[in-house]
Amino acid sequence: MSGGCVDGEPDTSDPEKCLRFHEKRIGVRNRDAQRLGIPAMVTEFGACFTEEACVQEINQVGAVADENLVGWAYWQFKFYADLTTSAGTGSEGFYNADGSLQ
Repeated sequence: MSGGCVDGEPDTSDPEKCLRFHEKRIGVRNRDAQRLGIPAMVTEFGACFTEEACVQEINQVGAVADENLVGWAYWQFKFYADLTTSAGTGSEGFYNADGSLQ
């Protein structure tokens, strides 16, 4: 996809390109699941902060998954020094470090 980031994902400043990206990725995986006779579920996506691009990401992935009848879940209850997260600061959970709701 031209104009994408180094990792192949589109720049979030272009919401339409992002939406097409999600439609293509989720659509392909959903067709794979149907061919194999198994359910499809998006288990991890985002690693978002409290920014407009994060809201866009969650809304678009959720909407495209719903349109394709693909299950999805986006969550991280609290930050427990999860070394696998790209956020690193715990900023993608439901709660801030001080315990207030994010």
